[in-house]
Amino acid sequence: MTTFATPDTERRRSELDARTRVAWTSYRDELSSLAGRAYDDAESAAWDQLQATLREVEIERAELALPAGH
Repeated sequence: MTTFATPDTERRRSELDARTRVAWTSYRDELSSLAGRAYDDAESAAWDQLQATLREVEIERAELALPAGH
């Protein structure tokens, strides 16, 4: 079955791409000024937040791939 992307689907994909970029940028920015122990202390929480956001985005992306009505 061939699928066609609607303008709304393309808009949502673009938004998900943007959320992914923002998540990675936030992760980088949160840690960029830290070093040593401060970096070590902050990195784990920042990584967990990044991974949670990326999981949410991937769930939404997968939902876009489902046929209409599912």
